[in-house]
Amino acid sequence: MKRSFFSILMLLLLCSVKIFAQNPINNNRKARGAKSQASKAITSDSTIHKSPADTLGGQRLKEVEVKRQKPRYQISRSSSASRTEQPLLLSPQSIQVMSSEALADRQAFTLNEIAGTFTGMKANNGNGSFNMRGFTAYSPTDASFLLYNGLRGNLFLWSQQPLLYNIEAVELLRGPSGALFSEGAPSGVINFITKKPLAESAARIELSLGSWNFRRAALDLGGPLTRNRKLLYRANIGYDRGESFRNDQDKENIFLAPSLTYIFNENTDLNLEINYARQKAVHQYDNGTFIKTNPDGSFDFNYYPARLTVQSPSDYGRTSNSSATLSFNHRFNDKLKLTVVQRAVRNVLDYTDHIPQGQIRNDSISRGYQDWETDRFSLQTTAFANYNLKTGLLRHEFVFGADYNRYGWTQNDYLYKASTRISIFNPDYRNDPPGADAAVLESDDNKRITNLAGVYIQDQISIGKSLRALLSLRYDNYDAKETPLSARDGKQGDALHAAGWIPRLGLVYLPAANLSIYGTVLRSFNPQTSNNALAGGPFPTRTATQYELGSKAELLKGQLSAVFSAYQIDYANILTAAPTPENSHRQAAIDGTRSRGLEFSLSGSIQQFNIIAGYAFNEHVLRSSSAYGQKCYRFANAPKHMANLWLKYNVAANTLKGLGIAGGVRYVGDQVGLISNQNFIFPEYTVFDAAINYQHNRYNIQLNAYNLGDKHYFTGSRSSTVTAGLGDPFNIRLGLSYQIR
Repeated sequence: MKRSFFSILMLLLLCSVKIFAQNPINNNRKARGAKSQASKAITSDSTIHKSPADTLGGQRLKEVEVKRQKPRYQISRSSSASRTEQPLLLSPQSIQVMSSEALADRQAFTLNEIAGTFTGMKANNGNGSFNMRGFTAYSPTDASFLLYNGLRGNLFLWSQQPLLYNIEAVELLRGPSGALFSEGAPSGVINFITKKPLAESAARIELSLGSWNFRRAALDLGGPLTRNRKLLYRANIGYDRGESFRNDQDKENIFLAPSLTYIFNENTDLNLEINYARQKAVHQYDNGTFIKTNPDGSFDFNYYPARLTVQSPSDYGRTSNSSATLSFNHRFNDKLKLTVVQRAVRNVLDYTDHIPQGQIRNDSISRGYQDWETDRFSLQTTAFANYNLKTGLLRHEFVFGADYNRYGWTQNDYLYKASTRISIFNPDYRNDPPGADAAVLESDDNKRITNLAGVYIQDQISIGKSLRALLSLRYDNYDAKETPLSARDGKQGDALHAAGWIPRLGLVYLPAANLSIYGTVLRSFNPQTSNNALAGGPFPTRTATQYELGSKAELLKGQLSAVFSAYQIDYANILTAAPTPENSHRQAAIDGTRSRGLEFSLSGSIQQFNIIAGYAFNEHVLRSSSAYGQKCYRFANAPKHMANLWLKYNVAANTLKGLGIAGGVRYVGDQVGLISNQNFIFPEYTVFDAAINYQHNRYNIQLNAYNLGDKHYFTGSRSSTVTAGLGDPFNIRLGLSYQIR
């Protein structure tokens, strides 16, 4: 399978390069490249838009002219990695950006649906669990994994999958990013760039239908609210509902995202963005399908039908997510600018669920029942200044910043009880949920407040035209207290006090104008999620240190971007069970893991072709033996090989102009599903996708087909050998969009 996949991949790449070479290259890239793709407005045939800054950097407003612009996959600039607007070529970090055109061509409506298009990233399951560089990040609970407009924190906590209704572009910043964003996943962070208010009136409506009774409607409109065009607006409204190939599952989303910008003058603007999402679901999260364990200890991944689930038709989830972000940008002069951001977030969850308990015996399984209500909040203040200074032969770009984040929950009412045992093939749900007399296995009833304060300084130093250095240092201080609200609380209180320095060092050398070589050392630390004394706490903070060398190039007169990187990430102080006769709940911090790998990615647009391609090798293993596992054991859900290709051809012939044809392939090598059982290995898989669209004037109709071969494949484990995440079978999606004005 590996040989056939790589043969297909190389053949497609060679064919596409050959076609590119036979066509003259459009030399207008320089003019197009100066325009920020991430802030591009809704396009009509020939319009000029002004839009405010789309990042926290508060860039000066620029006119963006759009005249029948071809779909582009190339984004050459970003401000997220350093909070200074600069070409990706000059950043000493591996960054990949998914443009709005790529999102549209994939008909991607959630982060899960584009995860495989990023090099070295995959969704482990449908619950918001993702793997990058061998590490797993979990979006519903890990607020440090997701950023919105460069500010840490998930605005849509508990959602099944992060929605993309108001997203203009998605950035993957690989490696620890604590120097700017405080705590973060060791493998990297995802930054969502939201759509911004428009200076010219525009509106677009999208309708979609798909497999499993999926339907979706979205409206995107914006423009000036005053004659002098100082007050601008944008509104994204969405609704979707769909079922699943799995029994009983159903979800419904309502999404509202209005935003306003007031432009005082060309140097000063004030922005307000509101986000509201409400979700109702039968089965809030998909707990995976069953796996049969054979008498000899091997596993049969095809024994149980994909539609079967451990969950009950009575299981439900209701989420309500609301947030408001106010940002102020002011440029004092060409050297100094200031950005201040205030964000308030509230996330409410009401959720019940059945999960497997114990092993499968005679095609039946015992289950546990979860009942959870929680109300969480986050209040964030961020302020930073950019200052440019020249001293002799050196040019400095300073960033001085401070953050304060008060977050936690006012309610965390959790109950885990024993539930009924069911036959897998013929389940009887009449006794679901369990009665009041069912044994309580675990419970929580508490509130928690965390205060995080951080300050940082960064200096990007330019030495001539060929050498750049990036130096940054951050100090974070955490202070948290968890208080029981009743005797039901299992931990009866917890506290966290942690502080530390987070350094970053990067060097970039440009031997040519279109080629850079970089090296970087990144570090971050994450406080433990629990320091409970009953478990042996307090524990040392989790730390991640990454060493990376790489090269970036703009090929074929800047039409293609290529990135190669080699890295090592050392992750320490992971907690593992370490029970003693006196304390069965005791935990201990271990040396941790080491992740090493190579990555290559290619993206861009040449004439009528758009391409995204990549390959990632990763080896993530334990560094020492403990109750967690033996030294050199492979980490869970971390395949050694992943590759992806998406290629689109936009027909230029007059008779077929507006027609686009695309195809893609994703390969994921085998992966261990459980650290403690290295024989529990999910097979490798290759999945093919395709799309065709036709655009005429203001209309666009598009058909996407996913998993053309109807491949039965597993995406990742759920901490046991009983169930695992299952990839979607063959499905289609039909979309129609209309540019109203």
